[in-house]
Amino acid sequence: MILNLAWWNIGISPPIKKQKKDKSDAIKIAKHYIKKISLQRSIDFFAICEVSEDEAICFKEISDKLHMSYIDLSEVVGRVIIDIAVMYERSKLEYIKHKSIVHTQPNGKNLRVGVRVVFKDVSNEEIITFFLSHWPSMLSATDSVRDDIASVLRYQIDAIYEKHGPTSQVICMGDYNTPPYSVAIHEKLFATRDYHIIKKRPALLYNPFWGLLTNGRMNNVGTYHFRSPKDNRWFVLDQMMFSSSFLLSTGDKLKLHPTSFDFHNIISDDENRVLDDTFFKTFDHYPIFCRLSHELK
Repeated sequence: MILNLAWWNIGISPPIKKQKKDKSDAIKIAKHYIKKISLQRSIDFFAICEVSEDEAICFKEISDKLHMSYIDLSEVVGRVIIDIAVMYERSKLEYIKHKSIVHTQPNGKNLRVGVRVVFKDVSNEEIITFFLSHWPSMLSATDSVRDDIASVLRYQIDAIYEKHGPTSQVICMGDYNTPPYSVAIHEKLFATRDYHIIKKRPALLYNPFWGLLTNGRMNNVGTYHFRSPKDNRWFVLDQMMFSSSFLLSTGDKLKLHPTSFDFHNIISDDENRVLDDTFFKTFDHYPIFCRLSHELK
């Protein structure tokens, strides 16, 4: 079985309560790209961020047209807004349950950690746990807040290891609003880019999205385009991270294709030319992708 994964912050309904702008055009364009990307890349699991309950029905229409199942995960927990939905291929994944993770600090501040969504691999009944996250932006929170959120998420992951064993299959994906080398991702969530270190320290997460920090040419690349930069235009804020079982486990568990990580790039490598003006003017985050399968080929 092949399982193609996608994450995209479409930027239509930020997690704030007061929203007045007309979203109809952006929704229409987003639906077009979700359908196009899903078909082109044969997506089996597509997590969509900044989707409120109001837009849920719009994106379910696309899911139905693609013959995929749809889960609206959006909800309000106290003052915290969860803004995520999921499309998935039900012939490959069986939905089990989900729970929003909101952590209250001693000072009363609530932290939006993410949503834990549990699926079963239909082919072998192995449990796969997704943690889908949209962490506070750099404008609304400090690095220390994201550090605290990362620590809470790490605690959730460790609890799974303790209960179900170190070979549990865990995937973190989201818009973390912090790069892969940050303290939050690298030192609190304990995600590394070094496969050989993971072989010695299997409790670490593997983060292949370090690879989007540069393309080795004159242009830097990334998953988020900053429209008014002081230094860099592109940042790697959207990432997927995997438990070591996707790299090291034997048997019939799903494995990660380490070279399959990718993003929706609309910039010409040679001339820094925009190849899709509609996408560039409408969205600031770019979809990211990875592939899993039972047998690497």
